[in-house]
Parts: sequence; structure tokens; C-alpha cells
Amino acid sequence: MEIPNQEPMIPSQAGQYILIVDDNSTNLNFLSRTLTNAGWEIAVATNGAMAIQQVKNNPPALILLDVMLPGSDQLETCKKLKANPDTQDIPIIFTLLSEAVAQFTNLPLGVVDYITKPFESEELLARVRVHLEVRSLTKSLEEKKQELSATMQKLQAAQKQIMAQEKLATIGALTAGVIHELKNSLNFVNNYAQGSVELSDELLEEIDNQSENLETEAVDHIKESLNELRENVVVMNQQGQRAESIIQNMLMQARTDDNQFQLTDLNSLLDQAVRLTYQSRRAQDNRFNIKINTDYDDSIEPLELISSELSRAFINIIDNACYAIRLKQKYYQEQGNKKSSKFNPKLWVKTQNLGEVVEVRIRDNGIGIPAEIQKKIFQPFYTTKPTGEGTGLGLSLTYEIIVDQHRGILQLDSQPGVYTEFIIRLLAPS
Repeated sequence: MEIPNQEPMIPSQAGQYILIVDDNSTNLNFLSRTLTNAGWEIAVATNGAMAIQQVKNNPPALILLDVMLPGSDQLETCKKLKANPDTQDIPIIFTLLSEAVAQFTNLPLGVVDYITKPFESEELLARVRVHLEVRSLTKSLEEKKQELSATMQKLQAAQKQIMAQEKLATIGALTAGVIHELKNSLNFVNNYAQGSVELSDELLEEIDNQSENLETEAVDHIKESLNELRENVVVMNQQGQRAESIIQNMLMQARTDDNQFQLTDLNSLLDQAVRLTYQSRRAQDNRFNIKINTDYDDSIEPLELISSELSRAFINIIDNACYAIRLKQKYYQEQGNKKSSKFNPKLWVKTQNLGEVVEVRIRDNGIGIPAEIQKKIFQPFYTTKPTGEGTGLGLSLTYEIIVDQHRGILQLDSQPGVYTEFIIRLLAPS
């Protein structure tokens, strides 16, 4: 007996019911009774068009779809449901006669299973439970993925903010060194300026006294004074330029948004980083003193670099070298070790033109790095420094600058208790 088209039963909440699509009253009665007794809400549609409208108005959790509806192409119904993003994840189970199974060895897109007629209650409930559970787990997994994606975005944003703060911390750590450098330069300027004023006064007085009749001795004195004045002015100019260079470098360090590649003198950039870092350490501890050996290859042509970023990378490595040397000094001093008086703290900085690449080596004779730690030092937030002395981002940021930004190579060579050497290779101009 065929049943007439009727309005479907619509449960209170979308996705909380099972939609039965069948035009046979016997099938409908069995399916409805079995599923209702098992605790599920149901809705009924008697043809494909009615089913699509029902799903559009109120998407179900699962669809039981009869493949033998008269005048209805169930494959087309499946395609329409799967073409809609709002309904494409709804599992569809075909209901069909046993003899029709051979026609569906490959289930159409979106059809997850089939149940044969006449129906068995246990099989029906088992298959429905399985696919509802699979859908629930899939939705839960998708929600977790979305949550994870949102969390990752927040973490990435937080990491960028922390790295920006690390860059500012680098600037702050160098402030003492910058001030020290500026004071030295300005002292030169002030002292020589004062000397020039005094010499000028003497010159004016001498000229005034001998204005009517200048003797040879007086002329010689004037020339000597003028020459000395000129030399002072030259020194003032040199020191003024040096102070300006330091200020410019400080401003370069402060720029966090200038990520443009530009032709840069690598040797000058590295030397500036060495001097600023050393003076910063000296300002923090006036007992700190090391011998710095530099060997800059003058054949290196200007490189396309992000100077402010690469300078930070150099500063991080050099500052870590100074830290390692100071730790070794303190250890010897605390132990009263005889080696303390024989230990000569040194830093070696070398650049070399290797043709296709330019190599930078920064080496110290500090405490060294154990093998098990060497594998971790470039990881974000990893640090061996006491709390409050390091964020664990310095070398991670250094790696990002050299390897990611500049497509370079950063390698580490260290022997605990003896030395640590960082080797940096950058592409040379083609």
C-alpha cells in the first residue's frame, strides 16, 4: 500500500533526528517504530524532492534513503545533498532489496552504508548507531581542529609579540654600551673644544699685543697655535662623526619595521655589533675585559642584507660569547683555581670571502656547550641561563634571521670547557 505525500515530522532541534525517505507504509512503520523505541526522533519524506526540502529547512543527523522510490533519481538526490556545504557531511544509508545489492558494489558519493530488506531490528540499530557515532566523532574532531587552528594563530601572534619584545630587550641591553661609547666621544669633543677656545684666546691676545709690529718669533708662535688649533678641530670632527655613527646604529637597532634588503658593508656591520656588545657588557660589569681578535676580509663586497635584523643576530651571538667567558672567569675565581690567573678571555671574529658564499666565524674560549644541549639551543624558549637573565629567544631569533630571512646557514661547533664557535654563511653577490 502506498501512502500519500504528507508534511514531515519536524523535531525541535536541527541535527537531532533521523530522516526516513520511503514511500512504503510497511517500511515506514517498521523503521519509525524501531528507531523511536530506541530513543531517536524521526521525520518522514516520501520522495526525493520532499527530502531535499526537509533537509534544507532542518538538517538531520542521518538519512535512511530508499533507492527504489518511483519517479525519483536517488543518485541525483545524493548529489544535491552533497553539493550543499550545509548538508554534505550528513551520512546517508541506502535501504534496498537484497537482490539489488549487486548494483551498488561501489556506493555513490556521500552514501556510507546500506541496509537490506526485509529489515532486521538489531542490524538496523547497529548500523545507525555506528554512523551516528562516526559523524559525532568527525564533528568533534573538526571542532577540535578549528580550536587548534585558532589556538595556533593566537600562539603565532603571541610569538611575534614576544620576539618583538626580545628585539626591544636587545636594544635595552645595549643602551648602557651605547651611552658609554657616546660619553667617550663627547668627552673628546668637549675637551678639545675647550682647548681650542683657550688657544684662540691666547692667539687673539698675542695678535693684539703685537698688532703694530709683529716679530718673527711672534709670527711663528701664531702659526704654531693655529696648527695646533687645526689638529684639535680635526680630532673633534672625527669624534663627532664617531658619535653620529653610534647614534645611527642605535636608531637602526630600534627600527623593527624596516625589513628591506639593502647593500650593506658586512665587515662594518659586524664590527659595530662587536663594539656595542662589548661596551654593554663593560657598562654592566667594569671588571669584564676580553681580548678581541678581528680578521675582516676586505675583498668582501657589499651584500644584500636586512642590516638591522642581521645586526641583532650578531649581537645575540656575541653577547652569548661574552656571557660564556664571564661564567668561566667566575668559576675559576670561586674555585680558587690556579687556572684563573692563566685564563686569557678571548673573542675571535673573522670574515672570509669563499666565492659563492661569505663566511663569518665568531669564537670564544668560554665554558662551551655540552653535546646534548647543542641540539636544543635554537629552539624557541630554550635557555640555560637563570630565571630573569634570558628568555630563550635570542638564538631562536638569530636562527630565523640568518636561515629564514637571509637564506643562510648557521652552524655550531663547541667543546665543553674549551670553546664555542658559530659559523655563518651568507650568499655572496652573484
